[in-house]
Amino acid sequence: MTDYNAPAPGQYNVTTETTTSASVGPAEQPSIGLDREWVKSLPSYLKIAEMVLDLILFICASANIYFSNSGGGWVQFVAISALITTLLFFLFHLLRVIGRLPGPWGLIEFIYYIVYDVLLLIAAIVAAALTGTTNPNGNGAIIASALFGFVTFGVYMVDSFFMYRNWKAGKFAAGGSSTMHTTSTTSTSYETRTQY
Repeated sequence: MTDYNAPAPGQYNVTTETTTSASVGPAEQPSIGLDREWVKSLPSYLKIAEMVLDLILFICASANIYFSNSGGGWVQFVAISALITTLLFFLFHLLRVIGRLPGPWGLIEFIYYIVYDVLLLIAAIVAAALTGTTNPNGNGAIIASALFGFVTFGVYMVDSFFMYRNWKAGKFAAGGSSTMHTTSTTSTSYETRTQY
C-alpha cells in the first residue's frame, strides 16, 4: 500500500507546533472602586428595588405583635436575610469586587436568587394564609406583609430571569480565571540531494 502523504525519498518534513496560553487574572481586571456604569444598569435598579421591598416587608411583618408569634417570625427572617445578602451582592458589584473573588460568583449569586425566590414565595404564602385570622390588633400589617411578600417575590424572579439569560449566554465567568489559548501549526518540506 502506498502512502501518498509521506515524503518522497530524499525529502523530509519539519512540523512546528506553537501553543500560547494567557490567563486573565485579577491583575488584568478593573481595579476595585466605584463602578459608575453598573449603577446605571438594570441589575443595579433591580437590587435597589429588592432591598427597599425587603425592608418594607420586614417592617410590615414586625408591625403586628400577634403576627410575629404566628408566622411573622418566618417572614421577618426571610426579609432581613434577603436584605443583608442582597446588600452584600450590591456592594460587591458596585465596588467591582465580585470579579476579583475566586470562584464562580455569578453562578453563586444565581443560585442564591433561586433559593430566595422559593423562600419569599413561602413567606408570602404564610402571610396570605394568616390574613383571615382574627386578632385584637387588626390584619392590616398581615395583609401588607402578604402583598409586599408577593411583590418582592416578583422582583426577585425578574432578577433571576435575567441572571438565567446571562448564564445561558455564557456571561458567568469565574472571578479572575478566564483563559485564552492560541495554537498555530507550521509544516515545512525540505528536499535533500542524495550524493553518489
